Amino acid sequence: MVHSLLSDNMTWIEFPGFEGFYYNVLEVDPDDRFVQLLLKFDPGVKCVAHRHVGPVKTLVLEGEHQIFDVADSELLTDCRPAGTYSTHNGDEAHVEGGGPEGAIVLLSMESVDGEIWETYNTDLTVDRVSLSSDFRRGLEKQKQSPNI
Repeated sequence: MVHSLLSDNMTWIEFPGFEGFYYNVLEVDPDDRFVQLLLKFDPGVKCVAHRHVGPVKTLVLEGEHQIFDVADSELLTDCRPAGTYSTHNGDEAHVEGGGPEGAIVLLSMESVDGEIWETYNTDLTVDRVSLSSDFRRGLEKQKQSPNI
């Protein structure tokens, strides 16, 4: 029997402007109540500072999921190895990244009035609010993209 990793068999879409940081939308609730998303971080890659608006559940599937302070993206505040399940009630700002071997993370995110997360500028003011409808477009985009 041949075994392969999940990360080798997915269609990954690179986040614009973030080399080594990818997503795969699994599901967007038709009533915009939640989004199910896989994130892939190459080793040492971090995302932009952001805040999850509603409750979030995460499961680290591969590698190590690292959480950094929103005001100091070098200050590691949590390190979650593969198999770690965590929850929070939303309204939590941070920077996420992949450990030495990268990371694959399953996120189940609830929306608040259709809002999923806010991304921040370098001065920690809100740059953009991502809505459930944005993830629905992402789901359509990945259906048209080759596996990378």
